[in-house]
Amino acid sequence: METRQTQPKKKTSGKKQRVGRPNFFLYHLAMLFLRPYYYLRYGVRVDRRALRGIRGPALILAPHISGKDHVLVGIALFPHRPTFVMSQHFFAFPVLGWFLKRMRAIGKRMFSSDAKTILQVLRAKQEGNLIVLFPEGRLPACGHSLPIADGTAELVKKLAIPVYTVTGNGAYLTFPKWAKCKRRGRIRVNCEKLFTAEELKALPAEEVARRMQAALAHDDEAAMRGQVYRTRDTTRGLDGLLRRCPVCGSYGTLSCRRGHITCSCGMDATLDTAWRLHGAPFESVNAWFDWQQREIDLSQPLTDRMEVEAVDGAGRMRRGAGEGVATLDQDAFSFTGEVFGEPVSFSVPTSLLGGIPITVAKHFDIYYENRLFRLYPLTEPRDAILWTSYLDRLHGVTSPGEERKEEPHVESDRS
Repeated sequence: METRQTQPKKKTSGKKQRVGRPNFFLYHLAMLFLRPYYYLRYGVRVDRRALRGIRGPALILAPHISGKDHVLVGIALFPHRPTFVMSQHFFAFPVLGWFLKRMRAIGKRMFSSDAKTILQVLRAKQEGNLIVLFPEGRLPACGHSLPIADGTAELVKKLAIPVYTVTGNGAYLTFPKWAKCKRRGRIRVNCEKLFTAEELKALPAEEVARRMQAALAHDDEAAMRGQVYRTRDTTRGLDGLLRRCPVCGSYGTLSCRRGHITCSCGMDATLDTAWRLHGAPFESVNAWFDWQQREIDLSQPLTDRMEVEAVDGAGRMRRGAGEGVATLDQDAFSFTGEVFGEPVSFSVPTSLLGGIPITVAKHFDIYYENRLFRLYPLTEPRDAILWTSYLDRLHGVTSPGEERKEEPHVESDRS
């Protein structure tokens, strides 16, 4: 098995490397544009009362609600220049990577032990920085939060600095992960103080984890119930998230466009601008998605041929790096194929696989030995959602409001 890749040589220095803070000019220039734009176009309103007098070192935790969370947290903390901890693969994109390096962001290898990241976070603390962390470790496909990644509570205790939360209510409803169109409505950014440094020193890690999970548990549809989010087409792209019909039980038969969700069985549901479903056995997209995940048969492994995107020897992401066959069952995720002209074969036990990050209807990410493999299903790109849902179902991942289960009447259960 060969999965090694050539990495560019890095210059070494005897001096301790500083984390630093975002470039003053670039950061203020970005905020000069982004703050009024988000206020006017997306109705952003920020309650900063809990942040009054904030000073570093401090830790800011945020539920990962949308792909714009970094912007919203930056707006809430302005004029402070925070240090963001984010996925390492973002640095492999030329323009974005250039910007993130100047923002002094800290790269994190997802779902793997990363001593280098912890060391940089500790250095950022020593430098008196405001450190921003998204404890779920990935962006959810639907509008509710995910469990906090393992080891986060231990890191928070080790830092022993004041902890705050920043939550962008309405961010998912404005920027749905699956949607082809953004919405215009309202985003309410709420800030709270979660721990003092003294409290963290006194509390056991289990209690820290419990309080963090409770503070970050979030359902965007419930938080902004009744708020209207205007868009040209409320359902365009939704068939990349919703794949099973709740009326006939068929899989892959849904079509979503012009505000309608239709099935070949005759079901015709609509999604209004207040995110309420009509004509379906559920009242919300989240409830439909949660039911769909519970319907996954874990005894049926997933397998498909994949196109591979990976980081090349120059440190850049390259689409079309290879192809192979991926399989996911209850025991392991495995891949066999070719990447950059070399054979690659590996298997990761599901017990060690914390989650599968996904870009809806496009691809999902797998990390093996700290190397990212971005996989594109070739049979049906919209089935990318199956892979992350299968693992979440296996691990028992549920929404914060799972006690509110809605079960539809299903005539049959055909895959």
